[in-house]
Amino acid sequence: MPAAQRREFISADGVRLSYLIADKSQGQGPPLVFCHGFPGLAYSWRHQLAAAAESGYRAVALDMRGYGESDAPEAVADYSLKHIGSDLLSLLVELNAEEAVFAGHDFGAAVAWYMALAAPKQVRGLMVLSVPYDCDYYGRHGAGGGAQERPTQQFARIARSQFLHAHYFQVPGVAEAELDDQCAVFLRRIFWALSAKGDLLSAFHAGGSGAGYLNVLPPIATPLPWSWLDQRDFAIYADAYCQRGFRGALNWYRVADINWDINRRFVNDFIEVPVCFIAGAQDPVLVMSGDTALGFMRDRVSDLRDCVIIPDAGHWVQQEQPELVNEIMLRFLASLK
Repeated sequence: MPAAQRREFISADGVRLSYLIADKSQGQGPPLVFCHGFPGLAYSWRHQLAAAAESGYRAVALDMRGYGESDAPEAVADYSLKHIGSDLLSLLVELNAEEAVFAGHDFGAAVAWYMALAAPKQVRGLMVLSVPYDCDYYGRHGAGGGAQERPTQQFARIARSQFLHAHYFQVPGVAEAELDDQCAVFLRRIFWALSAKGDLLSAFHAGGSGAGYLNVLPPIATPLPWSWLDQRDFAIYADAYCQRGFRGALNWYRVADINWDINRRFVNDFIEVPVCFIAGAQDPVLVMSGDTALGFMRDRVSDLRDCVIIPDAGHWVQQEQPELVNEIMLRFLASLK
């Protein structure tokens, strides 16, 4: 199994970005780019990096801007989809490649969908985890339907009656004051709550808008190690977040309205590139996406080659069930040749 190497490059707007690359092809294999979400890292794709490299791909996992060893710009607007998309195009230049297969999970899924809409010629295919296509991470639900409110208006309305993390994260400094101070505690609890054995959705009904996240997150039923995350794995996340804090990562939530405006021009568009979709059966994101989300995706993704819901997996499906995810990934990649 090839070891992943740490490298970095400078994006078009001057942000230094760090990535892991696993490559047995001497730089000749097609690039496969992995994009994580919150609270993730390039390390979240460790199992997929190894499997893809063994199959001849140049497998690259970014610490997305604001995370891990990558820079965290000060301005909230610098985390918009346009900036992240530009990061990925800059990565293609770094790799001397004209196109790539992009894989995205959580916020990284939103980035992957955006790339297929905004830069389809650079997208050989998509492997999307957890977040079905909706032309908007927070749900415009396509042309002629769905939410007409801006995302932050939706968040504020919901938060009047229950806790909502997306609303709690909006004001800079508020969540940082809580989470930076109890970084390792938060990470353990959010990793557990989002896993197949956790219960994140109970947190949203556990308190009102005045509560902090740690006030509402359910307790951990089983201490580390877990079947998919041991103490060594956890220490990599804890070191990254506890050293630099959550500001950059939380700014991805704070561009919700900006991204809503950016995506406005895509509401009538179809995804035309080949797509593989994977989610855990116990992923709360599927519940929050609504009963019609998978049907909408099937209608609007013209070349959906796989849509797999994996049992005994929650939000961290690529870590909780890596063998199955790798099998599906490699099958999809083979279909692109």
